Amino acid sequence: MKIVDLTNILRKETHIYYRREFKADAVFEIMQQTKSVPIEFVLEHKPTGSVDVSATIVEDLDYPVMPFVTELKLFISAMDKRGALP
Repeated sequence: MKIVDLTNILRKETHIYYRREFKADAVFEIMQQTKSVPIEFVLEHKPTGSVDVSATIVEDLDYPVMPFVTELKLFISAMDKRGALP
């Protein structure tokens, strides 16, 4: 399983300046097939300077959830470091 991309990224408006909420579609590849699943994720900046990433899958997934969410968090974190999120 490999996360290929996040598409249709929409940032939700929130009044908390250190918390950014998003909706997106996660495109992933599993067994030579490309699939997409809607997700929601939050980036929260801690007082220590670190960023906490939490992700939720909106629909059912035909794959074990924990490894998918772990890989998704790493992908989101890398996108944030590159400045690729709105």
